[in-house]
Amino acid sequence: MLQYTTLVLSKMGLEHCLRFVVDAFHDVFVGSYANYLSVLYIMAVTRSNSSIGTSSVPRNTRGTSKTRKGGTATKSKGNKSVGNKSVGNKSIGNKSVRNKPIGNKSVKEGFIQGINPTEGESIFESYLSVLIHLLGTQYIYGKIVQEISDVVTIQEVPRKNVLPVLERNKFDPIIYYYKPNTKKGQEDGEDGDGETHYRVYSYEKNESSRSKNAFKWKIIDPYDLYQKKKSHGFCQMFALYIATNKTDGFLDKTNVKGTISKEELAALHRRNTFECLKKTIRLIENLPEPITNAIKIEFSDLEKDPKNGIPFKMEFDDFVDDLKGFKIADLNDYIASLK
Repeated sequence: MLQYTTLVLSKMGLEHCLRFVVDAFHDVFVGSYANYLSVLYIMAVTRSNSSIGTSSVPRNTRGTSKTRKGGTATKSKGNKSVGNKSVGNKSIGNKSVRNKPIGNKSVKEGFIQGINPTEGESIFESYLSVLIHLLGTQYIYGKIVQEISDVVTIQEVPRKNVLPVLERNKFDPIIYYYKPNTKKGQEDGEDGDGETHYRVYSYEKNESSRSKNAFKWKIIDPYDLYQKKKSHGFCQMFALYIATNKTDGFLDKTNVKGTISKEELAALHRRNTFECLKKTIRLIENLPEPITNAIKIEFSDLEKDPKNGIPFKMEFDDFVDDLKGFKIADLNDYIASLK
């Protein structure tokens, strides 16, 4: 009996010990797992909070300086510095929204991007200088003339007083251009100033002849009819419209009767320049794709030269849209600046 009792107690003690060991392992495992989950939660929360309001992507800007017509100006091709204020690009979602410059008089109101004028240069003149450069490129200008007319030709002459070469039995208008102020031109008393100028040589009716069927070759100079002399703006386009008989909307100075005042003459030049701009915009919009692509390539090349003041990543279509935004009153400063 005593022996049986001892065996039972021993068995009970062993079971108690085993239960104690199992419970101990259970407490350790559960506690460790709980602590492990707690640590993971804390790490997750900490990482989530640390990413709010921060960015690991740096913003870089590229700036250049520009010089045109002897003046200097500095522009940034990313974030634009205006006075003492820095105006950058806002990022909303996946779209980039350009801020309008603040207090920058060189940017016309309503323009997304404005060409940067040089000192003393009006906003319109800054756009006109780029447009003239584009359309004055000989390849592009030649293609435009061919697109508009099958008969008008272009010639370069060495000096102002030299006439284009005529072909036998051909009487179609000739657009010709020259760069004055050559040594020979100065000796001949030419009053050019070194800028390329365009004229038209046209076979016109001879009004001074008694014969009704008398014709003669005549020099038609845009300066004499529509432009301010030595203004160097749009003469190639005025010449084109003269040669192709598309001068509707222009005011002819030779048709003005009586004395014209300085203010009236300035108004006439402003009107003609604005009409020429509108005609040219319509012309550009209707050009075939190969010519338009050539203009866009030339525009991209101009953009690379800081002196032209073209904003970084400004597209040619943006440039044309800006041209459409000009009103006739926007030409006042440009016309007033012409000597």
